[in-house]
Amino acid sequence: MKADMEAMKEQMATMMEVMMSMKKIMEVNAAAVAATSVVAEVDPTPTSSLNQINHPTLDMVGQGGKELGSTGGPYFV
Repeated sequence: MKADMEAMKEQMATMMEVMMSMKKIMEVNAAAVAATSVVAEVDPTPTSSLNQINHPTLDMVGQGGKELGSTGGPYFV
């Protein structure tokens, strides 16, 4: 019976160590998430400027009304 009690104490100690390690990992992860959130809030880059590359350019017309190129329509002339 005494040996069983000692084994249980060792198991409990091991479990406590594992739980404390998990707690530390969770705290580190929470700090990393908080730091990422602060950076995202402070970032002055508007999200709309990131999508400007995908906008089509306007049709361009040269001298005499001749069309130079078109990327804005669903068809090409």
